Amino acid sequence: MQDFPKLAAQVRGARALLGWSQAYLAEGINVRRVTIADLESCKHEPQASTLFALMNELTAAGIVFTETGVEFQSWPPSPYVPTGCVRTRKRIRRKHYSRRDVAHHSSSTTPV
Repeated sequence: MQDFPKLAAQVRGARALLGWSQAYLAEGINVRRVTIADLESCKHEPQASTLFALMNELTAAGIVFTETGVEFQSWPPSPYVPTGCVRTRKRIRRKHYSRRDVAHHSSSTTPV
């Protein structure tokens, strides 16, 4: 790729616009986080398939790659979760009830 440093800067900018971490983007395209980190720091050029998946996800999220950088296709951007991301929300913590709590709760309620 001729302009690899420009692409690396555009990927960093796109992630910043979307508020995505390297780990989140990596999970979305099914690669390791270090792959994204290496791309953004110009250490290693990714495989063509990785680059294709990366560009597809960022474009689907509403990012437009321009000569001068990146921008949103429209404002406000639509919410988008990368296709490879399994968890879209934080895990909901369930309160643990002991048998005593359940027995006490059911005896204190009056039937209607």
